[in-house]
Amino acid sequence: MRLSYDPIYESGFIGIALVVLMIALLFLITPTGISSKRRWTLLGLRAIAAIALILTMLRPAFVRSDNRPSAATLAIAIDTSRSMTLASGADNSNSSNSENRWEQQRRVLDQIARGVKSLDDNLNVALYRYDVQAESIGKGSASEMEQALTVLQSIDPDGVLTDLATPLESMVASSRATPLAGIALLSDGTQTAQTESNSDSDVSSSATVDPISSAKLIAAIGVPLWTVALGPPADSGRLRDVAVQSLPETYRMFTGNESEITFEVQTKGYNATPISLSLVWVNESGERTSAATRTITPSQNTQTQAITIPVLAPQPGRYQLIASAAPASGETDTSNDSQLAFVDVRAGGGRVLYLEGTPRMEQRYLRRALGRFPDLELTYRWIPRDTAPRWPTSLEDDLQPGRYDIIILGDLHSAALGNEQLKRLADLVASGTALVTLGGERAYGPGGYADSPLAAVLPIELDRSLSRPPAVTLDDQRPGQIPGPLLLKRTRRHPITNSRPDSKPTSDPKPTSDPNPTSDPNDGGWSALPPMPGANRITGVKTKPGVQVLLENNNAVPMLVVGEYGQGRVASLAFDSTWVWWSGGASEFHRRFWRQLMLWLLSREETDAGQLELELTRRRFNTSQTSGFTASIAREETAGATAPDWTAEIELQDGTVLRLPASATTQTVAAQRVESLRGEIAAAEFVPASESAPSAALTLPSGIHTLRVRLGPESEPIASAESPFQVIDDTRELVASGADHAMLRRLATITSAAGGESFRADQIDELVDRISNQRRRAEQVVIEKWRLGDGPLSGWIVFLFFTTSLCTEWLLRRRWGLA
Repeated sequence: MRLSYDPIYESGFIGIALVVLMIALLFLITPTGISSKRRWTLLGLRAIAAIALILTMLRPAFVRSDNRPSAATLAIAIDTSRSMTLASGADNSNSSNSENRWEQQRRVLDQIARGVKSLDDNLNVALYRYDVQAESIGKGSASEMEQALTVLQSIDPDGVLTDLATPLESMVASSRATPLAGIALLSDGTQTAQTESNSDSDVSSSATVDPISSAKLIAAIGVPLWTVALGPPADSGRLRDVAVQSLPETYRMFTGNESEITFEVQTKGYNATPISLSLVWVNESGERTSAATRTITPSQNTQTQAITIPVLAPQPGRYQLIASAAPASGETDTSNDSQLAFVDVRAGGGRVLYLEGTPRMEQRYLRRALGRFPDLELTYRWIPRDTAPRWPTSLEDDLQPGRYDIIILGDLHSAALGNEQLKRLADLVASGTALVTLGGERAYGPGGYADSPLAAVLPIELDRSLSRPPAVTLDDQRPGQIPGPLLLKRTRRHPITNSRPDSKPTSDPKPTSDPNPTSDPNDGGWSALPPMPGANRITGVKTKPGVQVLLENNNAVPMLVVGEYGQGRVASLAFDSTWVWWSGGASEFHRRFWRQLMLWLLSREETDAGQLELELTRRRFNTSQTSGFTASIAREETAGATAPDWTAEIELQDGTVLRLPASATTQTVAAQRVESLRGEIAAAEFVPASESAPSAALTLPSGIHTLRVRLGPESEPIASAESPFQVIDDTRELVASGADHAMLRRLATITSAAGGESFRADQIDELVDRISNQRRRAEQVVIEKWRLGDGPLSGWIVFLFFTTSLCTEWLLRRRWGLA
């Protein structure tokens, strides 16, 4: 601080001259004839007035110079896109391993607020939020930043795209009113919005500005850009992730059956780290039940493992089966830790035990056919003939009550099981287990079954004279065999034989109640099948209630006889070469025949008449995909009948009902009216169920929804069906779990000449120091000058001194008689 003078008329000489003149006038004109005391009193008052005049003439001033930063704004851009919901991958003492990027960003902002709180009063802070657009959400002094951040409590990171250029452009535009001290851009660096190419002039009008161009503009105006990188870098060795994938969309199971659930688990960064897996049932009420658990330990840093877990089907109903991995320490993205499959569990699943002695062609094709049925669980036991010295083979575990629903006996000698186990088998049939016996060289009579406990179970008569010891090698003259070729003929309609080999399944009615049905002159196309190369000769059929001959050859020799024993059903086939149907081009008929035979044995004759079948091409798809659906029903053709109205609706997870457009068709097939409805589910516009036309664009959201199709009026529908499905959000924000820190470094480097720099989330103290240094570099010399008389206070004080002293001097002279 220094003292200076600013005399009137801007001349020091004139000011001094006037001062001398005024002092001379005050002190030279003095009264005479008074005492010395009175004289000095008057001179003192005149001195005070002289001092006031001197100050007025010279106008003294105090001048102080100081270095202070000018007023400016620190702009902070906050990322509110959906990528902020991904894991941060942070691994430090200040944050838990489960912290997502939004929480990491909040922590960084709080740290910045505490750091800039003590900076100069000329620094203001402006907060912006951005995703595909930018918006100002708060402003104030640096000391008030912590209070301004409370606005984030009402903001969710839900932006579907990220445009890094948007906040930069907005903050540069705002700097026209107030200079920018710097820009802090918080982001994971993922630019998901489409950007313009600098070299392409023919760009779409919907494209956004390239963030590189925005950074160059910031550099041109001399403003530093500080980027704060959130989340783990995509190329970082710290990238850690567990993903469950490749789980089939749907399963069809049957209660009590065991099914294998297969999926893949992809791990990154978890070498030699145990990962817990689980399968969970979720019923229609939302109740969860554990199905199975497993633990895997990856042997490589990046590895994909195929997982197969057997599960037991629960009670009938519709379920969701969720395969999931427990969140692992430091995982980058937890959104892919699970995958969902839809499971329809039906009643009456069948467990089949197939006992075979000779590994012939029939067993290979029979196992292939039965293995295609999800409701049948097949167990194959081969008992080789060269083990005959050790017969009977123990099947104690297999012949437990309730273990199997159907037992198939192939070309296996009775000695392989022994009378004790055959007696147990007969008891199982009597209590409800079904039995199928196949033809073969050592089946029926030749296999010694005529003298076994199983003879009473079969619906056919056995010839004990044909019995041969198990170790005897049979010659070309095989006893009890009919040489081929043998054509099969259907003798009656039955659920087992209703299928036509030359067409798709027909809707033959179930057996009539007539106890003596006549032979069907039309064999249903069975004669078109490839002939059997041979068969066992059935010497007779038992005359018991329920025993029926379903197939015979051209010589009226029984080929397929069915019957009942106790509570169980029994089917005896004289042939063992249905594989010739498959090799002869009738593979589908081969499958249907064995399918219908199994269902009849389980007392579940297959019929789809009058049922509405609803199928979706996808039951789990992304928002950018579509899924077609088809609903069909076969009904009896009625003269003059009109097609009823179809309705297709989607009930969203939140209960909203949307109507789907669909096209209906009607066809007549084999005296049946087949009505169908086809449509497509897509994330597009839907018609609200309560309106006839859309009032606004309704987008199908992500979640688990239900497709509902109805034929006929809602109050009394002819048929209806529904099927749940899942829509998965495939937002580009959530696709890349790793952040693009290289982009943020590039943006900051462009402004390095102005002090721009990139920081990690654990380097915020360094960022605060950089902001403080930037403020010091922006300091300017500020001169403060206090001059007498510039303000009313100082002017009035001098005036009062001057007038008071002179008035007092005049009053004293009057009083003393000197005036």
